[in-house]
Amino acid sequence: MPLDFNQVGQQIKQMGGDLRQNNDQQQHLVSAAWRGLEEESHRWEHWQRFTHENYLRGPWLLAAPTEPMDQFYNLPSCPTSYCIGAVDGSQIDVDRHWMVECFLINMGYVTIQYGQQPASKLYSVPALHYHDHELFLHDKDGRSYKMAGALVHAERDTREGIALALLAQEILENSVAPLVAMQDGTLIRWSLGGLDPWVRSHFLQRYLAEGLAALRAADVPTCSYISNPKAPDVTGLARLIACKGTPSPPENPVDPYPGLNDSKLFGYGRLKSGQRSAIFKSLSKINVEEYGEHAIYFFYLNVGAELARIEMPEWVAQRPEWVDLIHAVAYDQAHRGGGYPVALARAHEQAVVRESDRRVFRQMIEQALWHARLNNGSSLKQDAKAQVRV
Repeated sequence: MPLDFNQVGQQIKQMGGDLRQNNDQQQHLVSAAWRGLEEESHRWEHWQRFTHENYLRGPWLLAAPTEPMDQFYNLPSCPTSYCIGAVDGSQIDVDRHWMVECFLINMGYVTIQYGQQPASKLYSVPALHYHDHELFLHDKDGRSYKMAGALVHAERDTREGIALALLAQEILENSVAPLVAMQDGTLIRWSLGGLDPWVRSHFLQRYLAEGLAALRAADVPTCSYISNPKAPDVTGLARLIACKGTPSPPENPVDPYPGLNDSKLFGYGRLKSGQRSAIFKSLSKINVEEYGEHAIYFFYLNVGAELARIEMPEWVAQRPEWVDLIHAVAYDQAHRGGGYPVALARAHEQAVVRESDRRVFRQMIEQALWHARLNNGSSLKQDAKAQVRV
């Protein structure tokens, strides 16, 4: 039976009215949350200490302020000449229906030079993995972990950080213009949280040592850009303030600002186009306990088309001239890209593995197996899906 659009239309109309009412309520809650932040801004050092001491005790994810919470900064001037390096990655996961087990990680690289001598370099580097030592991780106790699903995703994330460091070092050898190294998405490896502790450490320590530490050693301003963020860190601080520093126990939380997140908190016209917020430190458990000198800080930036979250390591956040450069370059890139950084968009284009690419990849594997006089590699279940029968 086809979809009854008369009924759907009535429900959509109702949804529109409910969303309008909810939006009005949200604006009221945002105003209340901001009043709390503004009233406590002069005590930001108290809240910095308090959040660090209590980040594991309350029901909300928290951010620690590094300056008055209501501080806003106007757009700095952007250098007429600058260089940006960006990376992005994608993968083809292990498919258990093939006779051969393998996975592929494709890394996209972009370098764009602006100014009197503009230039660009865009390319991708695919890496196929099929050897046993690539398909399994082995800890010191002899346990094995198969590279599939979440582990392939973690490997791709790790390589993005390492690839950005290598790209930045390559750029420094050929350019004297100010350089910003930018990555898409968060620098906090949230996806590692659910993994076995040894596996988490395996990926995280590589990311920190070969990625962020290498970028620090090269003295490169480094950041990531999160489009349309949904994080609740600063809102968690506002909730803590509303509760007078005594949050309800996790099993029975009373949320003074239900439904709010940081985008709503800094939205509704509060941050003007080009302005950024104060800098905060993420108090996520993995960031506080495992990132060390590379702990991730962030600010919110109104790029005109949307609100973006800009993340950076501690050694970047502590250098005001680098923060200003990242502020200016992120805004400039978003405007050049129609609302999203042009360098990141081009890196995504280089890295993305489309469905048509996956089909060709599968066909190439099947041909390789045939030439090697092996089975065509697929299971009967996989073959059945490819054929239409009744």
